[in-house]
Amino acid sequence: MNILVIKHGSLGDIFLSVGSIQSIKQHYPDAKLFLLTQSNYKNILKKLPEVYTILEDNRGFIIQSISKILGFINEHQINLIIDFQNSSRTQFYNFFIKYFTRAKILSARKFSTYTYHQKPLGLQHITDNHKDQLSKIGINNYQTSNLNWMIKKDKVDKKKPYVIFIPGASKTGDYKRWPTNNYGAIANYLTDKNYDIYLTGSKLDERVINEIIKICSVAKNKIKESKIDDFYDLCLKSSLIISNDTGPAHIAGLTNRHLIWLANDNKISFSCHPLGKNVHKIKSKSVKDIHPNQVIKKIDHILNI
Repeated sequence: MNILVIKHGSLGDIFLSVGSIQSIKQHYPDAKLFLLTQSNYKNILKKLPEVYTILEDNRGFIIQSISKILGFINEHQINLIIDFQNSSRTQFYNFFIKYFTRAKILSARKFSTYTYHQKPLGLQHITDNHKDQLSKIGINNYQTSNLNWMIKKDKVDKKKPYVIFIPGASKTGDYKRWPTNNYGAIANYLTDKNYDIYLTGSKLDERVINEIIKICSVAKNKIKESKIDDFYDLCLKSSLIISNDTGPAHIAGLTNRHLIWLANDNKISFSCHPLGKNVHKIKSKSVKDIHPNQVIKKIDHILNI
């Protein structure tokens, strides 16, 4: 069997979906799994052992995408399409796939072969939606995303214990950002306890990181070590991770290291929170109202300070 999984979305959405891909491969061990996703995730996801190859789809002109997908399905003799995006765009894909190929489709959208009714945001976690979706084709042994395939041979080796901060957010995600002065206060508190502070993020977060360094001068800018390829290893060796509601938090949670997750209390945070054995959620109607003392109390408990 040849299976094409469709998953676009944010960094967090992608990594929460890895467990679904692993569950499919466990159920169909001899199947070839193909993944349709954005090109910016190709370099990391091509290392995912369960995936045979990746079809890039940056969601541009839809007719071009459909033509490319139909050609790929016919070339690789795809038998089954599993649509985890379940969007209005993939509904168009489903229509053309249904009428121009022999592949069967599992989707919450129209023109699917297997009927699946996706629960609205705020009722359950998105991975539970995936679990329900896969059960429609008899896949009942669902796995939480395992990211151990991301571990490098040259593991991070740091002598002094360190705490990772993920203080950034997307261009449109300022409302998810905990204030930098609060991060600065926490950084000073932890350095007084003899912890290094690693400030992670992308170039887009450099302004925020520099603002924290102005408050805590010994905090370290670790943007260069924050690339997806390196970030999992960096988290694995940390004593604690403190993060906004942003994509890298989902990678951090799946390391099962202690993660304090600071978020707005809403439907999105209910359905899309990080997974892991040691995720500690601190939520408020507005994340900006979370007081540093609440975080310090949680830090003291976790680190036994």
